[in-house]
Amino acid sequence: MPAFTAEQASINNGSKVVQINSGESVANIRSGDFLVLAGFIVEINRAFVGAANEQLIELVQAWSHSTQSNQSCIVIPTTAEFKTVVAALNEANMLVNNNYKAMQDWQTKTGTVTFSNKDGTTTTVKTLKQIEADNAAQLEAYHPYPWAMRKVEFEARRAANNEKFAASGFVHFGIGHSSGNVNSGLWTATSLGSNTFALGKSGAASGQVGDSETDYPVVNIAGVITDINSIGYAPSKDLSLVKLPPAEDGTRTYDSATGVSVTHATSAIAFASETDTNKVVTDRVDMWGLEGFLREINDADPFVYNKGEIQSLATSINGIATVSDTVRPITYFAWYEGDTTSRGKGVNWQTATESQRIIIASDPKNNIRFDDKTGKFYQWCIRGRSFAGLGNGDWGFIEGILNTSRLTFSGSTLKAYVNPQGALNTDVSYLDVDKPTDERAQYVGFGATNSILFSDKIDTGLFGIAKYSGSDSSNTKIAVNGECYFLVCGTVSRLNQGAYHPSFNSFGAAKASDDKRWYETVQTVTYKADCFDPSKLLTGSGSIASVKSGRSDDRYYDAIYANGQGGVCRDMRYRASGLTDVDFAEADLSIKDGTYRGTEKPPFSVPFVVGPNSITTYISLGETKPDWWDDKILGTGSVTDLGTSKMYVYNQATGEKLFVWLSGYTTTSNIGWYLRTVKVEFASSTAANDNHGLVGGESLILQTTSDKSLSKFSVSGDYTYADVIGDPANIFMCDDLKNGWIGGWCQDIPDGTSKNFKLTRPAQISQSYPSPYTLDNGDNWIATPRTIDLTTNSILGVAWGVGFVTAINYTVKARVTKRSINSEIYGRKGGLGSVFVSAWSSFTGGKLLADSLISKTLVGTNTFARTMTYNLSQGSLSFDRKLPNSISYPVKHTPVDINTVDSPAFKALNYNVVENQQAFINYAYTELKNNGIDWGDDGKVHIADNQTTMPDENGNTVLVGTARCVEPLGWIKNDK
Repeated sequence: MPAFTAEQASINNGSKVVQINSGESVANIRSGDFLVLAGFIVEINRAFVGAANEQLIELVQAWSHSTQSNQSCIVIPTTAEFKTVVAALNEANMLVNNNYKAMQDWQTKTGTVTFSNKDGTTTTVKTLKQIEADNAAQLEAYHPYPWAMRKVEFEARRAANNEKFAASGFVHFGIGHSSGNVNSGLWTATSLGSNTFALGKSGAASGQVGDSETDYPVVNIAGVITDINSIGYAPSKDLSLVKLPPAEDGTRTYDSATGVSVTHATSAIAFASETDTNKVVTDRVDMWGLEGFLREINDADPFVYNKGEIQSLATSINGIATVSDTVRPITYFAWYEGDTTSRGKGVNWQTATESQRIIIASDPKNNIRFDDKTGKFYQWCIRGRSFAGLGNGDWGFIEGILNTSRLTFSGSTLKAYVNPQGALNTDVSYLDVDKPTDERAQYVGFGATNSILFSDKIDTGLFGIAKYSGSDSSNTKIAVNGECYFLVCGTVSRLNQGAYHPSFNSFGAAKASDDKRWYETVQTVTYKADCFDPSKLLTGSGSIASVKSGRSDDRYYDAIYANGQGGVCRDMRYRASGLTDVDFAEADLSIKDGTYRGTEKPPFSVPFVVGPNSITTYISLGETKPDWWDDKILGTGSVTDLGTSKMYVYNQATGEKLFVWLSGYTTTSNIGWYLRTVKVEFASSTAANDNHGLVGGESLILQTTSDKSLSKFSVSGDYTYADVIGDPANIFMCDDLKNGWIGGWCQDIPDGTSKNFKLTRPAQISQSYPSPYTLDNGDNWIATPRTIDLTTNSILGVAWGVGFVTAINYTVKARVTKRSINSEIYGRKGGLGSVFVSAWSSFTGGKLLADSLISKTLVGTNTFARTMTYNLSQGSLSFDRKLPNSISYPVKHTPVDINTVDSPAFKALNYNVVENQQAFINYAYTELKNNGIDWGDDGKVHIADNQTTMPDENGNTVLVGTARCVEPLGWIKNDK
């Protein structure tokens, strides 16, 4: 095999320079090599690239033969035997007639030929083809597979990408679809099948949305770029399917103390096994992401995959037909533990022809490289993985930030750690402590030191595998050189297969056995276990295939929705490239105009009766812990500080709101389990006038919000919410509501007079879902939709009688901010925004932001000056680059002067913040109240961590605080 071959080469008689017209690179040609052109062999002085990028070869001596134009040529490396051939040929040229046949054989045959010399002697030499064959063997020995990407080039590409991008993440998101679109490139539809959602462009003729540069997602994981397409889906090359585990059916329990998860024979056995720490899993959150790892290609593992995607269903790789990989067991390809539907297709590298290998390896997007040191091929591979949450509620730690925490459902036990899979066949989701140490590991954040992390190539935004007991020899079976990483992409809030019930199983989807919903059925439901009793369920209901849902929003347990219950929750597909000022500005605009996708734990309300041993600030709940009590939030008996304002009750007798400050259990005065309250919001201790005045027997509604909500897990975007209207005493008598509900409680009590009933959260649409009501404390229910006036956010002019109780089911948006602290401003003064003011009832005018910041619904209706933006007129940053919390050096703006007077209002200054390289927007805000004359605004930006109160210029108590957008906007490149 020659060291160099060119299709077209030209040289003029008398010239020393050969020009390669066909463009082949001359980089590997060395001085002393020999050029074979038009049957002549000449020695090469050097090879070089001309000023116009032309490929040139300079000869030792001028070309003495006729001019050659666009002739093929080869270059033979210098060897001793080849020099002998050249000498023999030079001699032979003088005796052409005697050597004519030998010269023909030398050019066309293998072996040796004999030439006659002038002196009558002969010389035997190897033929040209034999020299090529021998040279090929030599080249194969020290530079095999010259067409393959070498390790050094692969690593150089990685280094360049790491320099280019801010973090591992999405280079491009792909094109989404108008059906169930989530941000960019992710979409949902029941037509995709059970427990799945899509990434990338659909094959539909219309409906595509987004401005991605590619139709499919492209990701960067540890500097390796991978196109994500055809994973789990063959009809469209631009589409991939994310697969999630099946919904819970009430047969699995999880013990948070031991980390043990057990699937029982029946739901009855599962519920019978419940203890304080061992609970049936019904309110589950799934997590999904992409695992990148390096694997060796060998006889035991011979397949290569399109773009390295082991779950790819692409029918070919660069035109080479693929087949199902049956060498690996089905568990190797599983999206989740137990998945048997994701076997990938590829090409068997070990049996592929040389030409097929060259075609596949020549495409750098396939991420195949050759290591000269080991003499082996490797492929960088991607596996989609999803994980059923071990227990109820949100995940413990999944943030790919500068941290040493493990990727875990719960930090309390090793068995809750996510188990890396890499090149292993096992599909086990969580750490199996019984596995050999080289077959199990833990994912740890990229902030860990090299003494913990196995690979030093981990990147911002990733989890990498940790060493076992610090040993460099551990985890070698998981991936080559320990190169196995996980990119968390998001979470999904799942519905379950049980019957829907607003109090006992709010994430259920099935109907009762008589094909009716909870408010219609004759089946009795007195405990969550009843919702999973097969004898009380309509077989098969609640699924997509059944077309029967027990929910008012008609959702199915095996469908994945774009938002809300049963939908995509956290979207953690952050952009790999660093954010710009434009990105901050666009995010701020989306937060203010209502298009930003919020996330929250939904509020949860529950009725209770005040115990007779309630005294001073203690509300007694009795010796028996209430069924709704959540140990994670309220504690297991010792005093638990809850902070105030996130939990509260409303005392109808006095019209006072009592804020829950502490919770626990005490034997003092036979109080038992208790809630301790204060009357002043955000108070850190009780005062003499905080005594609640409750004597026992009163019915109250405990309303829980934010991170202190008693709901089990978070939702994002639009979700179904319920406001219960009625006297708490009547509500408590309703068995279907006494365990609480997702939503709030309206303080207006039906009394037979015509009233407007104001809802507790901003409604999205004017028609509610079917909303059940009762006139007999829940013995009978009737459901009917209600009309909501979106301007006043109320049900107008209804005269519901005494004892009337209803649950208004409607759609709300998850909140877009969460409480935060005054933080260093990214970009200094350049990171400061302007003061936004609104009282407008439109979502495009800050209505959602007001709900998030001050928990009030804007209802302003004036046709002008409903919103206003003020530039800062005075002020500078403090030495720590934060907004100054100083009376002497305030940040000022023109005092607020908007015309609306019939609505709550707020003002907020936005500023950019970066923590752990992640970007956020903070808001320094103040509630505004109008006294009929003005807004009581002093034209100052008031600074307070989290939330508190202050008097305005008119003496009204208003909320003031700092909030932050609920999700990171993306990454900021660390150029330090």
